[in-house]
Amino acid sequence: MEKRLISLEIFLVEQVKGMLDKIQQNLFDVAKQKRDACIEVVKTWDEFIKALGQKKLILAPWCDEEEVEKDVKARTRGEMGAAKSLCTPFEQPELPEGT
Repeated sequence: MEKRLISLEIFLVEQVKGMLDKIQQNLFDVAKQKRDACIEVVKTWDEFIKALGQKKLILAPWCDEEEVEKDVKARTRGEMGAAKSLCTPFEQPELPEGT
C-alpha cells in the first residue's frame, strides 16, 4: 500500500509541476506578445515623435553619445515627462547614413 501512495505522490508532483510550467510559459508568452506589440522601430525624428505620442516603446538607432541623449530628453519634455533611454539592445536597427 505504501508503494502505491509514494507512486501517487510522485505522479501528482509531476502533474502539478507540469501544469505550473505551462502556466508560467503562457504568462510569459502573453506578456511578450503585449510588449512586442508596443515596440515601434523608428529611423527619423518625425517617426520618433509620432511613436512617443502613441506611448510606444521606441527602438531607434543609437549613437551612444550622452549629449544626444540629453538633447532628446530636452526636446521631448512635456506634460507626460521626457523620453529616456532604457537600455541598449544587443540587436539594434542600423543607423541611416547621414544621421
